[in-house]
Amino acid sequence: MKRTLGAGVVIALAAAGSMPAGQGRDVNEMLAGARTALGGPKLAAVKTLTAVGRTVRALPNGTSAESEFEMALELPDKYLMRSVLAAMGNMSVYRNSGFNGGQVIEEIDRPPSLAGGGMVVMRFAGPGGAVDPEKMTAEEKADFDQKRLVANKKEFAKLALGMFAMSPAAYPVELADGGQAESPDGKADVIDVKGEGGFAAKLFIDAQTHLPLMLSWMDKEPITMTMGPGGTVTTGAPGAGMAASGGNTTFTRVERSGGAPMTPEEREKMMKDLEARRKEAEAKARTVEYRVYYGDYKAVGGVQLPHRIQRSIDGKPTEEMIFDTFKVNPKIDAKKFQVAK
Repeated sequence: MKRTLGAGVVIALAAAGSMPAGQGRDVNEMLAGARTALGGPKLAAVKTLTAVGRTVRALPNGTSAESEFEMALELPDKYLMRSVLAAMGNMSVYRNSGFNGGQVIEEIDRPPSLAGGGMVVMRFAGPGGAVDPEKMTAEEKADFDQKRLVANKKEFAKLALGMFAMSPAAYPVELADGGQAESPDGKADVIDVKGEGGFAAKLFIDAQTHLPLMLSWMDKEPITMTMGPGGTVTTGAPGAGMAASGGNTTFTRVERSGGAPMTPEEREKMMKDLEARRKEAEAKARTVEYRVYYGDYKAVGGVQLPHRIQRSIDGKPTEEMIFDTFKVNPKIDAKKFQVAK
């Protein structure tokens, strides 16, 4: 199976024809074969998993930027991804996202020097408009948290399908035979995946090695809206891997020279401007293909884990996650999955 990351991510099977499903193939047997290839009993014994690594994100100017990330999960229903949202000199703004049971983990960790101004990070719940946390009612916050919880569980599932080849208990999915893709480089079994929130994807498993290869799905292209000094608002698809999850997941950054805090009037004007730009951008958004590629499998504690995960949107590479270190079944401090009040 051939895969490269350069001007674009290429997998030979992507453009290959596929054989129809329903020829006596058992999806449970295919997944069992994948789990055996991933470690069998050793994989089944995994209860906790941590990892640290680097994310290389494509920038609009053709270059790339590298930042660190940290991942922790405790099966069946605890997950945290800590990643750099923005880097400014020797300071970084981190995003902690994930879930603890039925509670969402979604917070921005900023250096103390930025707490009073200088950068404001606004969260969006996807289609539906900008969310100003200071003005949400209890009902609006509950709705926002539920949407974010489902989005974070989808992200977890995209990793879990490549690492465990199974429907994660935290985000159950329906799995069905999707036929077989074939190319001169080999064959891949295709499994149709469906989950809460309208998620529908195809999981490709190497027919020879039985290791997961790729996850593919269709969604609206993401929208990034940024307001910088001087009040300039720009919109467009993310060039730095932001919102690579799909579903119009968006982040907004507001930078102010001198770090002066925003007045209520300035914030209100900004939100109205962002909402108008969001509606305009969403009306023009296309439905495009998203892909997650699993690769560079290496044994850790008897479990085969992908040490390189690549993402692309509409055929263009957006980011590559390089896992430097995995730990299988480490003891994880319960505070790691603490939900902010």
